[in-house]
Amino acid sequence: MEKMAGFTLVELMIVVLIIGVLASIALPAYEDDVARAEVTEAISIAGGLKPAIAELWWSNGGFSGISSGQNGIPHATSLAGHYVAEVEVNNGLIQAIFKSHGVSPGLAGKSLTFAPAATTYGGSINWSCSSTTISQALLPNTCSGI
Repeated sequence: MEKMAGFTLVELMIVVLIIGVLASIALPAYEDDVARAEVTEAISIAGGLKPAIAELWWSNGGFSGISSGQNGIPHATSLAGHYVAEVEVNNGLIQAIFKSHGVSPGLAGKSLTFAPAATTYGGSINWSCSSTTISQALLPNTCSGI
C-alpha cells in the first residue's frame, strides 16, 4: 500500500491563520493610502485656482476681495469633484471641503486649507497646506509638517 502525500488539517489551518494576520496588517495601511489619494483631488482642484488668485493679487496689490463668485473666481459649489464637495476662496485663502459620504471616514465633512503668503521680493506667492480636522497621517507629504 502506498502512502498518500499532502497537507494535514493543522498545516492548512496555520496557513489560513498566517494569511489572516497579514491581511489585518495590510488593510489599515491600504485605507490610509486610499485617503491620501482622495486628498490629492482637493490639492488638484485648489491648484487650478492658484494662478487666478496670483493674477488678482498682482493686479489688486493684495488678497482682499479675492473670493468665490467674484473677480472671475468660480462659485464654491461649482468646484467639486468625486470626493470634494466644494472649494471656497475667501480673501485668497482656499478651503476644500470633503463630502460627508462616499469618502474615507477620516476625511468625511472635513476641510483642507491652502493659505497664500506673498514674498517681499520677486512678486511670487508661497502656498502653505494645512488642516486642523484631518489627521496628519492622511495628508500627503506636500502638507506634512505644517
